[in-house]
Amino acid sequence: MRKALGADYIIDFDMNIIKNGWLVFHKGKVEFLKCEPEGDFHEKIKLVNTVIFPSFVNAHTHLELSLMDFNPIKIKSFFDWLLWIISSRQKLDKEEIKIGVAKGIELSQKWGTGFFGDISSFGISRHIIKNGIAFNEIIGKIFNDNTRPPLSIHAVYSTSVETIKRAVQKSLKHGTLYQMHVGETAEEEKFVRGEPNLFESLIYPTIGRKRFEKIYAENIVAYLEKTGALTNLLIAVHCTNLSRKELETLMKKECGIVICPRSNIFLKTGFPDIEFLIDYDRLGIGTDGLSSNTSLSMLSEIKAIYIKTEGKTDIRKLLKAATIGGAKVLNIENTYKQSGLFTAITTEKKITNPLTALLMDDIKVNAFDLKGEKVLNSLKQLSDN
Repeated sequence: MRKALGADYIIDFDMNIIKNGWLVFHKGKVEFLKCEPEGDFHEKIKLVNTVIFPSFVNAHTHLELSLMDFNPIKIKSFFDWLLWIISSRQKLDKEEIKIGVAKGIELSQKWGTGFFGDISSFGISRHIIKNGIAFNEIIGKIFNDNTRPPLSIHAVYSTSVETIKRAVQKSLKHGTLYQMHVGETAEEEKFVRGEPNLFESLIYPTIGRKRFEKIYAENIVAYLEKTGALTNLLIAVHCTNLSRKELETLMKKECGIVICPRSNIFLKTGFPDIEFLIDYDRLGIGTDGLSSNTSLSMLSEIKAIYIKTEGKTDIRKLLKAATIGGAKVLNIENTYKQSGLFTAITTEKKITNPLTALLMDDIKVNAFDLKGEKVLNSLKQLSDN
């Protein structure tokens, strides 16, 4: 079933921009053409005032928490939020969580996201998410040997060293990726060095526990290495408070790195070193969940980085991180390229620069699947409205 879709601008998987380009989809393969294709097609249309690019990959989400009533105005610090999230997530029941996942997927698709790197805390999203990976969350002192990879080891302050080691060993045995929140707060550095920190002085007493082990290291990445977690199967999420030396070590180990800029801003934990990270091939972007963000819009993440860095960050490189970069982080690059999932941005006026269009507010965003029946005509109707 041959389909052809044209637009003012087409952006391919390598972030090449094709003016007046065309997508041709046939037998599960996508071609990017510089001129209108000839021949017979099941569907063939040309969209105006439109930019088309590969689907967004939200490389770090918590879709199971999509019904939580996050209010950034009420959050004074990360630790204020952490106490709120610990209390609030206990009140969710199974049906609410299912509804939350469905809502999260629907909202994400409206913003052009087709693939996810989701954290399944309750074992529910892994049965619902079709595109991407759902990681089973590991937290606490005891590791359950029945937990199925892929795994998400929560963080150094919430997971025992023994649990980290066993989760990593299981991941290595199965050859599966594992995620971990790394350096989200400055207090984590204090924690791994054995210095006074708010996890031990505030959070632990509140939840009635103490530090699991007295094991220390000079920094977070060195701590990960001591636990055996520093491998090329690691996806380090946030990395907001890591030094460039630590980031360089992660990159040398070929770890995946995912940044969640707006979540970090709302939780007041800092901002990732985007200047140092932007050219790393396995860099992805995530929104985090609606439990720590106001939307699941990847476009808003791109805008936040661009504005925060005062326009010094290359938008094309940001788009790469938000699309194919996330696919590389999740090790689903081939599946991603063959999926037929794309995103179209349409404006009311003529587009002179497709990258500038990503920063505009008055736009329509449509996620679409080239494999779908009559998908191009439906897309044409949406863009005409």
